[in-house]
Amino acid sequence: MGFGKILMILGALITIVATYVLAFYAFPPSYGWGIAAWLNVVPIFTSGDIMIIIIEIFIVLFLLAGLLQLIGVKSRAVGFIGSLLALGGFIYFMLIEFSLISSTAIYALLFVGDALGPLPFHIGVGSFASLGAYVLAGGAVLGIIGTFAGRD
Repeated sequence: MGFGKILMILGALITIVATYVLAFYAFPPSYGWGIAAWLNVVPIFTSGDIMIIIIEIFIVLFLLAGLLQLIGVKSRAVGFIGSLLALGGFIYFMLIEFSLISSTAIYALLFVGDALGPLPFHIGVGSFASLGAYVLAGGAVLGIIGTFAGRD
């Protein structure tokens, strides 16, 4: 197995852990994380507001980024798209963290949900973001490097 495939698998696993186990941000006692976003999918699609439905489609694609990276072991293009989706999620959370986009920060509430037992793990890093956002960036970068590295 080539170095690129190993990096792609590692990046995909890190992205999956960051999305579904770690919190992106916290509004105690609620957290922004991937499983809460999946729980909010059905109520959003039944709301009827077209703008929110379009945003929700992008959120679903973001939630599937780790799976797309795993598929990227066989197809570079799919892995690259999955890595870009994860990197885009990180950039979105960082733009909110540094108050650069306050008009679309309301869409971050689509990720908010209560904790399920010990999940998500929340380690605050900054005023808004948690460790999950930064780990997500690490998985995305590993996936991008794995896309262009040797695949022997």
